[in-house]
Amino acid sequence: MAILNIDGVDMPAPSSFRNPQSDLDSSDTKRNELGILQRDRIRQGINKIELEWKAITDAQLSTILDAIEPSSIEVTYPSPSGYVTKTMYVGNRNIDIAKYKEGDIRWNVAFNLTEY
Repeated sequence: MAILNIDGVDMPAPSSFRNPQSDLDSSDTKRNELGILQRDRIRQGINKIELEWKAITDAQLSTILDAIEPSSIEVTYPSPSGYVTKTMYVGNRNIDIAKYKEGDIRWNVAFNLTEY
């Protein structure tokens, strides 16, 4: 099994894979007159995957970009509790040329996937 699968398609192994989690607070969360946080957390543990591939081929880049084209994707990836599948969306994509030699182009690509 690949480390990362998007909508049933195995992705090339990323060079970097990070999985931070965050909380979501309501608009009522704020600090009072004493500077003490009055927190109204409405959701905990929202997953984000920070991904980067370095020096990949045209075909690998195409596989990755095709997979993240839809506005909503099903992503299967490893977590501390085993492989999980989450509905996610992609953030901004950073794509640059890593190497060019006689028509052989290698690419770097990085982006985040965030849980809905």
